[in-house]
Amino acid sequence: MKRLLAALPLLLLAACTGNPTNAETPRSADEPTWSVPCDPGTTPVEGVGALELDCLGDGAPTAVGADGKPLVVVLWASWCVPCQAEAPEIEAFFQANGDQVGVLGVDTADTDDAGRWFADDFGMTFPSVADPDEAVRIGLGVPALPGIALVNADGTVADLIVQPGVTAESLAEAAGAAFGLELA
Repeated sequence: MKRLLAALPLLLLAACTGNPTNAETPRSADEPTWSVPCDPGTTPVEGVGALELDCLGDGAPTAVGADGKPLVVVLWASWCVPCQAEAPEIEAFFQANGDQVGVLGVDTADTDDAGRWFADDFGMTFPSVADPDEAVRIGLGVPALPGIALVNADGTVADLIVQPGVTAESLAEAAGAAFGLELA
């Protein structure tokens, strides 16, 4: 019994390490390889202003804003458990609706490598910026992660989603209603 109790912390620690997503991305490289570039927005987002953050994919300075079409701003972090559940849903939304609505991820209060591993693990194809100081979250008034801002093409915030559990379908419904679009 003492051996079992002594081994229990090691078993619990082992259960919390490794790739929690069960994704197929091998971590044999020293650094993540995810590198989706960002296109800077031209219209600043209300509450955020003319903010530039480094693109998580290529490190280029990127203006956070809309680029002529509505924008879904997704606040996430590698350490955020609900973000792990939402990541495939956000990707599915982007795949179905990216031609009508822009999607910009904001890796919040995280390290760049952890964020790129997360994006690798979940196969994210939409761009993300690094926001280690949480400027976007604070500017939008999002209380905690995850959070989603539905931003009109003119930069005004149409709606905030601050409850975890977003699905591709619920996001399409909320964004469609906010932007007056028929989304899949």
